[in-house]
Amino acid sequence: MVKFPSLRVKLPAFLQDRIDRHYLDISFSRVAPLAVLIVFGVLVGLVFNTGVGHPYDKVIHIGFFALLTLAIHALFCCRLRISAVVAFGMGIAGEIVQGLLPHHEMSLPDTFANGVGVALIVALIALIRSESRQAVEDEQEELNLGQMGLEPVRRRYFSGQPSDGSGTPSDK
Repeated sequence: MVKFPSLRVKLPAFLQDRIDRHYLDISFSRVAPLAVLIVFGVLVGLVFNTGVGHPYDKVIHIGFFALLTLAIHALFCCRLRISAVVAFGMGIAGEIVQGLLPHHEMSLPDTFANGVGVALIVALIALIRSESRQAVEDEQEELNLGQMGLEPVRRRYFSGQPSDGSGTPSDK
């Protein structure tokens, strides 16, 4: 496995009380979602003219806010619910600012699409975490073959040598 260099920057004391880690870990896995978000934003900005409605507007909102939530969560190592609230709050603030600007409009469907993007990434991260947690629990659980009505195989699979010294092959 390739190990990328990592840089740790200590956070101010007023932030240390609110997040899990007391430093900002600047590594490839932490910065990659932010880089993807920036590339996505630039490409969308180049392709679509701002302030003009188009058929893929809601899909762009969903994708952008999903990436924003992931980038906040990965870069700042904070709790998932904090990342979600910050990202959704930024979406609401963005819509309010759009309502104040000329040639833009505040839109409730855009805000709903922002929330869907945040909810999708939260659900995905929660699913991955629960699957990982279940895999660890399954790994730690000992199988009781007798309780299941089975008996262990008395032969080593790779060497073919009997494990109990009897020398007789298994009848199975």
